[in-house]
Amino acid sequence: MKQEKKIFVVDDDPFWRIMLTKILKDLGYNDIVQFENGSNCLDSLGLNPSLVFLDYQMEDINGLEVLQQIKKYLPGIGVVFCTAHQDLNVAVNAMKFGSFDYLLKENASKKEVAAIIANIEKSRVVTDGIF
Repeated sequence: MKQEKKIFVVDDDPFWRIMLTKILKDLGYNDIVQFENGSNCLDSLGLNPSLVFLDYQMEDINGLEVLQQIKKYLPGIGVVFCTAHQDLNVAVNAMKFGSFDYLLKENASKKEVAAIIANIEKSRVVTDGIF
């Protein structure tokens, strides 16, 4: 059930957090926790999120560092790396460090986010049967 999945939205931009949370709620997800920085997200990993939408550029810790820490604590978690800047090196590093997908903020839409989540669900069914 979608409602049972906890999703973290980690971004220092309050507009983006609100926008992405609205998209997720429109898709039927209700357990969404927002963080304005990477440190607070890392401190809350004990809440066992099913999915994390993670910004690249944050003031305290950049998203690549947060991603690596998330994957150490929860290796199987789906992380979607989000950024406003097209940068091939960042995208490659995000995937190398375990991000499932890379979302350009300008392309964020209900359809795009739904497609990313569907791909994560399919991948998890194939690999371990859970989301």
